[in-house]
Amino acid sequence: MAALNLTDEYIIKKIDELPTLPTIIYELSRVINDPMSSTSEVEKIMANDMSITTKVLKLANSAYYAIPGGVSSLSRAIAYLGFDTVNQLVLSSSIIKALEIDPPSKFDINQFWTHSIGVGIASEVIAKEVKHPMPSDLFTSGLTHDIGKVAQYTIDAESMVRIAELAIEKNMTYADSESELSLPTHTKIGGLLAEKWQLPQEIVVAIKFHHQLDPNKRMGISAKLSQVVDIVYLANLLIHALQFGHSGHSVRTGAPKELMERLNIDPGDGFKKLLINIKNSLGQAEEFIKVIGS
Repeated sequence: MAALNLTDEYIIKKIDELPTLPTIIYELSRVINDPMSSTSEVEKIMANDMSITTKVLKLANSAYYAIPGGVSSLSRAIAYLGFDTVNQLVLSSSIIKALEIDPPSKFDINQFWTHSIGVGIASEVIAKEVKHPMPSDLFTSGLTHDIGKVAQYTIDAESMVRIAELAIEKNMTYADSESELSLPTHTKIGGLLAEKWQLPQEIVVAIKFHHQLDPNKRMGISAKLSQVVDIVYLANLLIHALQFGHSGHSVRTGAPKELMERLNIDPGDGFKKLLINIKNSLGQAEEFIKVIGS
């Protein structure tokens, strides 16, 4: 079956038809990025959306965060998790909700989000290992890296399913399958969606470049942003290797030497320790995944 004529104009038009993110995202980001803001100001904004507040409390009480005694109030959750983590949880939950796909479909959205959340968790673990200043930001960058695939499905489900089927049939990556079919890439479509939503730059670059190993081909982004891409790139490889969820292909590859060197991760014992930490974090995340993906 022939695919639609997916011109840039058509893709942009269809992306403009996708849901917008709730205003709480932008209000919360503004307040949290203001060093003079208080917990009460964050609570006041979140009080306007009780469904998100309830979800954040459930996430805070999951085994993933293991807060002693649990939390029953938003102020206590913020005190333990911090402004930035709460902001990332709200943003992540809102993006998942905005990209809902009504079942039944040929695209297993639950397995897709399981993979994506796994990449988010692995990105945060790697970020801590390489001393990134804001590891929780990397969680969201990892979680959202493949949102272009959901957008692809919404724009032209037939083409997206063809890409995934060819990738499995020929044991190639999803990106290689896109290339063979001469279809617009999920990185391009995801980047357009991220820009429409005015997402933070660290999320935008992770979406656009998580398949681009060469930093010189990342459109001149800063070294700081390039490290974000490197972290998500590695996290994605490792989650595929661990077969945690499914995002449209089954190819497993090793971590490139130059990537490990840039992140200053020892390929021997350092890598083994990192993999153990990721596995442990994934093992503690079952309830977290159910809540954030619900």
